[in-house]
Amino acid sequence: MSTDVEGKMEDVVRSVSDSEAIQHLKNLSVFGYTRVESFLDRTLVERLKLLVESYWDPARTYLYSNGEPAKDKNVIYNLQNKDKSFIDLLDGPFVTRVLMESLNDPYYYFLPPDVPNYVLSNYNARSSVERLDLHIDSYIPVVGKRALSVQVTYMLDDQTEDNGCTVVAPGSHLSGEFADREMSTVEPVISRAGDLVMWDTRLWHGTRANSVQQSRWALLARVTRWWMKPAVDIPRSLPDEIYRQLSPRQKALLGFCAIPPIDETLRINTKAGYEVLRTSVADYSG
Repeated sequence: MSTDVEGKMEDVVRSVSDSEAIQHLKNLSVFGYTRVESFLDRTLVERLKLLVESYWDPARTYLYSNGEPAKDKNVIYNLQNKDKSFIDLLDGPFVTRVLMESLNDPYYYFLPPDVPNYVLSNYNARSSVERLDLHIDSYIPVVGKRALSVQVTYMLDDQTEDNGCTVVAPGSHLSGEFADREMSTVEPVISRAGDLVMWDTRLWHGTRANSVQQSRWALLARVTRWWMKPAVDIPRSLPDEIYRQLSPRQKALLGFCAIPPIDETLRINTKAGYEVLRTSVADYSG
């Protein structure tokens, strides 16, 4: 199933004015997060949720290669491998603007300065049940005004305090510290289906417990600077039928312009331009 997002982004996401976009960028800078209300069209939200739920039953019984059951049965992993529609959601004008201003390397050189050079690290759907302690998604705390990565989260259900919404410590992304899990003065991020929430991954955040056991599906994509190691090997795992549908910009987003060379006979730079892109995923094995 495809939502046919690419080329019709203006039909399925709300237009964000320049002044509103600037405010969201300020929110990210000062508070570490921002919420874009009613960003996705309601019909698209319903179609995406149906798509996610179609993967849910297989995910619940998934076994790892060692035969152990999946530890978190509230997560569907690697949405980029499931349907191109999920990739299209990361390629719209507003999201691209925010990510470029937050993560683009101005000295990348191998791509034009007006296109993205950040990469996707991981992309999952989640409907949490248990409380999640405060933590950071950047793994290490880094002092400074520039983010290492940004979490892009599309809400497919309403997120309330009762059903386990995200909680944050505003401004904590600038602390240069790991999250204080004993901190009680946190702010709930109440959101509605169709909202977009983005945060600097240094931000201290967690979730409430889902005390009412309601569905609270959300799509979560962590996007990083091009040189950071991704959470999964996206170039080697992406299905070829999805790869062949992608634009060069989308292939770069999935890391195909940042695959390390085998040795200096191939090239001497980890980063590259669109000229290294190949016809199929299999072509990268050699």
